[in-house]
Amino acid sequence: MKNIIVPLNAFNRNEVLEKGQEAFVEMIALAGAYGIEIRRELFLNHHQSLEELKTEIDKYQLFTVFSAPVEAWNSASELNKEDLLRTFNEAKRLGAPWVKVSLGHYHRDRSDLAELKELLSQHSHIQLFIENDQTMYGGHVDSLKRFFESAHQLEVPVMMTFDSGNWYYTKQLVPHALEQLAPYVGYLHLKHVEKHGQVLVTLPLPSEQDTEWRRIVKEFPRNVKKAIEFPIDPITKIAHYIEMVEEKERMEGGGILWNN
Repeated sequence: MKNIIVPLNAFNRNEVLEKGQEAFVEMIALAGAYGIEIRRELFLNHHQSLEELKTEIDKYQLFTVFSAPVEAWNSASELNKEDLLRTFNEAKRLGAPWVKVSLGHYHRDRSDLAELKELLSQHSHIQLFIENDQTMYGGHVDSLKRFFESAHQLEVPVMMTFDSGNWYYTKQLVPHALEQLAPYVGYLHLKHVEKHGQVLVTLPLPSEQDTEWRRIVKEFPRNVKKAIEFPIDPITKIAHYIEMVEEKERMEGGGILWNN
């Protein structure tokens, strides 16, 4: 089953900024990807032609995710409505049905989920995803669980992007995060993180069988879309990593519980 998405931040940042994200669409498609994740932080300038980018993506019939460095809740725990509206409108111009942002400063007692629900009802063409980021306030298991529990109770149509590497930056245990948050996950960001000295480094997925990313994938149904979000160098290795993740899917399928 084809369900692998390639984010543009997997490539050399300077090269992407120089050439534009549209320059990478064809090679991503030809490598066998299901979709592409466009990154707002990698727009060439404020006049990026989203329509031209959409035309190039449509040419290869790639599923589109739009990722923006936006926090859903500001430092006062209020909805970042203006930034979200801008992001939704950009996603519409891109033809992206999925939008990915981070949680921000959500607080169960102060944040108005009804306002988010109303906003999403006005943009029903968008599926909003909240990702665990590398901050303690937006990437902590407890904060995310409180948000998704409350959103689920209020029937707010929001899902989670589970970033396998960001838990290391917030010093969270991956099995614990899976146990608490798996029911809300609809999108996986796969990467391999190691500590080199005092620095955390994001690396390509290892090919060995008993690796963390394989155990994470095993916890979810096979049709869950997965992004390979790590440095891909040379770019010609896109197909290799797509095949590696898809091969794991064909051989093992999905599971339910973390296996220690």
